[in-house]
Amino acid sequence: MPRRPRKGARPIRAFVYAVLIHVAFGAMLGVTLWVQPRTLKPIEGKPVQAKAIDLAAIEREKQRIAAEKKKAEDEKKRKEAEKKKKKKEEQERKRKEEQKKKKAEEEKKRKEEEKKKKAAEEEKKRKEEEKKRQEEEQKRKEAEEAQRQQDEQDAVSAFGAVAWAIQEQVRSNWNPPAGDFNGMSVSFTIRVDRDGNVTSVAMSRGSGNARLDESAENAIYKASPLPIPSEARFYEYLKEFEFVFSPQS
Repeated sequence: MPRRPRKGARPIRAFVYAVLIHVAFGAMLGVTLWVQPRTLKPIEGKPVQAKAIDLAAIEREKQRIAAEKKKAEDEKKRKEAEKKKKKKEEQERKRKEEQKKKKAEEEKKRKEEEKKKKAAEEEKKRKEEEKKRQEEEQKRKEAEEAQRQQDEQDAVSAFGAVAWAIQEQVRSNWNPPAGDFNGMSVSFTIRVDRDGNVTSVAMSRGSGNARLDESAENAIYKASPLPIPSEARFYEYLKEFEFVFSPQS
């Protein structure tokens, strides 16, 4: 069965607490009286200068920072643009150099081809001219040969017409030596100038009789000038001819 508290206990406990509180306050008061109070001097503090917030300065700073940033960005863009420009200029320079080189090579090739073409044309022209010259030369030679043959034939015909006259002129100047010369004849190669003057007489075949041969040669020289054809174109064929002398002819 629980124990019931005693009724007189609470008043006693309250009394004890009250005494203890008074003692404590008394002790505190005694200490206060024992300690000599000191006069405290206030500490002089440095005056705090409050700065007013300058919104305009802040705005200017923001603008400056923004301007610096923009300037840096613009400089970066400028450098990039300049880099691109230089790269483009370098590419353009290389392109122009390549184009110039290509053009020079094409020009060189064109000149070489033109030179070859010109050389080929000149060679062709030279060959054609050479062929033409040879043909003309051949024609000229043929014409000359034909003319020579014609002149020779004409000269022979003309000489045939005067052969009897030459024989008679030589015979008329012959001084026959003593002896029988029946059936004998002697041949000479006679050279004359354009006027028919005898320049040389060479015996090509003797008669076997020295007196006849010598007398016949003398008669030829005495008969000079001989009546050869006077036309100039015949002289080439009549300047030297064979003459046969026979006493009985």
